Amino acid sequence: MTNVRAALAAAAEAIAARTWELSEFLVDVLGVTDVGAYFPHRVTYHPTCHSLRLLRVGQRPLQLLRAVEGIDLVDLPDAEQCCGFGGTFALKNPAVSSAMLADKIAAVRRTGAEYTAAGDASCLLHIGGGLARLSTGIGTRHLAEILATTRGEP
Repeated sequence: MTNVRAALAAAAEAIAARTWELSEFLVDVLGVTDVGAYFPHRVTYHPTCHSLRLLRVGQRPLQLLRAVEGIDLVDLPDAEQCCGFGGTFALKNPAVSSAMLADKIAAVRRTGAEYTAAGDASCLLHIGGGLARLSTGIGTRHLAEILATTRGEP
């Protein structure tokens, strides 16, 4: 059994060495900070807990967003505060999760942004759901969606 575990661990390490988070791949591997995107909207960026604490992507997503033509990128107050989703955290601690989400939504609303961007779909679903329930009119977009938008697209 030890040999099987060692083989699986080695295989996992080999895959991990070839696996990148999107902004890390673009900035560090390809050396690209401007992908030619066009997104003429006011946007605030939520750095997810996973990207901050585990992946440590740092400023890479913001580097990419700053290069997007037409974007009005505004700082999110208390950006590094969790949105409250955290996988099963929201299910096991709904009251705490809801309070954390309320704080995040209040911060987003203070920016005057039309969109909240992030690199994690679960955070975007959580934040987007909260924004929609309050009929704020603020949308959410994954970082990749913004980077893939060009002139003539919404």
